[in-house]
Amino acid sequence: MSSSAEGASPYDINSPTDSVIGADFQGLSAEEQEKQREEWKAELAKTEEEILTLKQVLASKERHAQGLKRRLGITAWREFSEDMAQGLKNLQESATYKRTTENLQFAKEIAKEKTAGIWSGVYASTAFQKASSSVSSALGAAKTKMSNSYSQQTFDEALDEHKNGTETTEKS
Repeated sequence: MSSSAEGASPYDINSPTDSVIGADFQGLSAEEQEKQREEWKAELAKTEEEILTLKQVLASKERHAQGLKRRLGITAWREFSEDMAQGLKNLQESATYKRTTENLQFAKEIAKEKTAGIWSGVYASTAFQKASSSVSSALGAAKTKMSNSYSQQTFDEALDEHKNGTETTEKS
């Protein structure tokens, strides 16, 4: 606003928006400016009314479409599922997805090569050889002990024996 209260107009140019309007009003008298504002107000009211009408028509069309979908057995879940399937298909067909898949496969192959080298080193180490030998010996001893056991029963036979408190004859 200007410093003089008498000459101040409620339409002084103070903001960037006002400066745009000011360019439209340049060279117009106060009466012409007021007439221009009234035209804009009328156009705005008409545009807002058209928007409201379009929203109502759109809402009506959406209700009609929902009714048709219901009659066709198309549910919201089905639409969602189809949209998700299509989205996934589009994603998998995208260049970015394909590049990422190729890069992951390449990284997997490199990791496999690197770990193969590490494992071959572990297998060749004397500590692993000793541990492997010890485990093999323990496993062999356990097998021998089990095979020399008097019982060659099945699990069901052992369960019956436990329940009845009697021994069943060994199967041959």
